[in-house]
Amino acid sequence: MKKTTKRLGGTNDGHVLGERTFAAITAVEGISLSPESRKRLSSMKKRKLTNEEQRTEVIRAYIEAKTR
Repeated sequence: MKKTTKRLGGTNDGHVLGERTFAAITAVEGISLSPESRKRLSSMKKRKLTNEEQRTEVIRAYIEAKTR
């Protein structure tokens, strides 16, 4: 059974990848998550954040990392 995600409203056209799809792409590309990123993703999943909330949290984490 294929699970799809629909976006509600908004002007930004795009597609949100599912967790398994993202994992498959990163495996092919040879990309691996840092322990900090794994912890953040696990936390977001437990808190059941919306796609927009997850996006905001990831962007905030990378902005903070760049300013260090």
